[in-house]
Amino acid sequence: MCNHNQHTSFSGHKSRVYFICIGFAFVLLACNNRSADHGAHSGGADHATMKDSSGMKMSGVKDSSNAHAAHGSMAGMDMPGEQASTDTIADETYWNTLPTNRTVISTQQAIEPLDQPASFTVHGNGYIDFDYRRNRKVPVRVGGRIERLYVKYNYQYVRKGEKILELYSPDISTYIEELLYLQKSSGDSILAGRARQKLLLLGLTSSQVKQIEKSGEAPYTIAIYSPFEGFVLFDPSAPSAMAGGAGNDAGMGGGMAGSTGSSAVSPATRLSDNSIREGMYVSKDQTLFWINDFREAWGIVAFTKENEKYIRKGQPLSITSELMPEKSFTTNVQFLELVYQGGQKFSQARVYLPNTSGILKQNSLITATASVTASSLTVPAGSVFYLGKVAIVWVRAGVTKDGSNIFQSRVVRIGHRDNERVEILQGLQKGEWIARDAAYLADGETIIKY
Repeated sequence: MCNHNQHTSFSGHKSRVYFICIGFAFVLLACNNRSADHGAHSGGADHATMKDSSGMKMSGVKDSSNAHAAHGSMAGMDMPGEQASTDTIADETYWNTLPTNRTVISTQQAIEPLDQPASFTVHGNGYIDFDYRRNRKVPVRVGGRIERLYVKYNYQYVRKGEKILELYSPDISTYIEELLYLQKSSGDSILAGRARQKLLLLGLTSSQVKQIEKSGEAPYTIAIYSPFEGFVLFDPSAPSAMAGGAGNDAGMGGGMAGSTGSSAVSPATRLSDNSIREGMYVSKDQTLFWINDFREAWGIVAFTKENEKYIRKGQPLSITSELMPEKSFTTNVQFLELVYQGGQKFSQARVYLPNTSGILKQNSLITATASVTASSLTVPAGSVFYLGKVAIVWVRAGVTKDGSNIFQSRVVRIGHRDNERVEILQGLQKGEWIARDAAYLADGETIIKY
């Protein structure tokens, strides 16, 4: 009975071992299956990565070398009609990551600068001035005091033979008394003729002398008449040295008067604007004022510094006055000078304009137009955007898959510009394409980098 129990125990033990071995085999089999599944999954991922690398690079990958390669490939794409390369998505992703104040992706049309002779219109603004070559001096031939003055303001128009002042002169009174004495007490017609000629040389007219001989009395004042017709100029700007010379001569005369006892008085009573007034004393040969007939006028036109290289002596100009905008004058530049005034440098041209009808008025505004030809690159005026003193254009760097243009800002140096075209001197090459409307790509709240 004991053997039977032992046999039963041994059999149960063998059964337990058997089941343990089978369980262990199942565990090993399960581990092998899981390892195989993991290996298959890992191998598939590697294969997918290689496939993406050979095809299109995923946009989430940050790789500077691939980004630069994408940039280079896009730079070679010029025309929108060209077929996109296999790395278009990567390129577009790269451009989208750049700051919007430097790079813009837009469907705006791109244009090519023109490299051919282009005609520009240069505009200048100016005014009408007197032709100072036509100034005529009106001097007084004897010294005295102005009793009545009929020319009282600048630019007053006087006619030839019109009375301009009445002068009290002790010298003229003495010469008149001499003529009257010779006529009454002496029959010498030669001496009387010489005395009459002296009065004529001192500025009296023949009718004045005849009136004196007829009345037999010396008048208290002598009327002075205008020898010319035109506008009175007390202090013309052009012959300023002439005016200063007159003052210097008068001052010398005054000094001599103090030493010789002459009746000439130093004309220090002349006002600051070089005008004269009643009660003032004038000396012999002193210039009272100038008279300009204004039958020919000067046009003083200023051109900006950027246009000064196009304006030269003899340059044909078309002049339009504000007084008659429907009519234009055709003339040319007679004199050109560079002016620095008020912290600005500009070119100032002088033209001669006929004014026989007197339509042109002093200081009236004029506009000058000149046609010039430039042979450098030119772009439409709207293709240039101005950032203060800096001018930029949006240059196309590439094209996306859907045909949008990729523009980048670039600084250019401009030459002549008008309402139609702008001359590009530096910063843009022939064959490059730029955005047609530069302002459309600029955000008013963005500081554009260039």
